[in-house]
Amino acid sequence: MDEEKIIEINKNGWNKLVKGGKNFSNTSLPEYGPFMRNEEYFNIFENVKNKKVLELGCAKGESLKYLQTKGASEVWGVDISEEQIRYAKNNVPSGKFFISAMENNPGVPEDYFDYCLSLYSIGFSSNIEKTLALVSRYLKKGGKFVFCWTHPFFNCLGLDEDKVIIRKSYNDETLANITKGEDKIPMVQYNFKISTIINTIIKSGLTVEKMIEDKPIKEKHIGKYKSNFFDKRKIDSAPTTLIIIAKK
Repeated sequence: MDEEKIIEINKNGWNKLVKGGKNFSNTSLPEYGPFMRNEEYFNIFENVKNKKVLELGCAKGESLKYLQTKGASEVWGVDISEEQIRYAKNNVPSGKFFISAMENNPGVPEDYFDYCLSLYSIGFSSNIEKTLALVSRYLKKGGKFVFCWTHPFFNCLGLDEDKVIIRKSYNDETLANITKGEDKIPMVQYNFKISTIINTIIKSGLTVEKMIEDKPIKEKHIGKYKSNFFDKRKIDSAPTTLIIIAKK
């Protein structure tokens, strides 16, 4: 499938999902994902005061709003869905927002940001190399990229009755058809190996500072995650979320 088709499917999918008005799983700060400890524990953005922040896949702007409360001086967001951006502009009136696929630059300044953030969004990019090359250009020297996505091994797990099984090959990085929300809106995403993610970050000119594979919190389901994909029976076998912090 070519890049334009991937962008079209995901753009339409997110717009339908938001217009539907029904609950769907989403990740925004201070959360980093289901069963994960949050920003109050990790303190990844402890130095965000008076900093400029860009989020790729900003959704309704909840993460940027949170970072504003922590003292961020400027918040910018890019999202493929005009429906998401409409909400983001209401949630963060002082923010600057663009409706665009993240693998294109719609007018975002380069060599400008202290932080670039991507929470559970980069797998929806049609081209991860283009996206991360732009991340590197957006960041000023010393700026940081904070990325999280479903842990690649957790994505391979499934259930057979009460047994946790390997449902797909870890080596399979092909484009996957998925559905989101109660109405099962079709979308597509990539699920890369950890090495692919790290090597692409390095190729973009960034240096990986830290990788977090935190042990999931078993006591409760964090946030509003309704999907059976994040079943409690699977979390003993792998972290749910991979977090990577890289520096320019």
